[in-house]
Amino acid sequence: MRLSLWQTMPEPIAVDDSFTITAGCDKSFATCRDRFANTDNFRGFPQIPGNDFVVSYPLPGSPDGGNGILAS
Repeated sequence: MRLSLWQTMPEPIAVDDSFTITAGCDKSFATCRDRFANTDNFRGFPQIPGNDFVVSYPLPGSPDGGNGILAS
């Protein structure tokens, strides 16, 4: 196993130093599901459209039929 630090240590690491390692989380549903298998405890709203959807508007002749939602 390899450990990479995202920030340099304020002091050099010495023998007998102790530390705590915590798994990082970017608070996204995908990370909660894929890395931690913990979707039951996810405290966000992954199905609610984001800001891009909120400020969008229909465009005539657009590939999604002008409704702002692309068909799958």
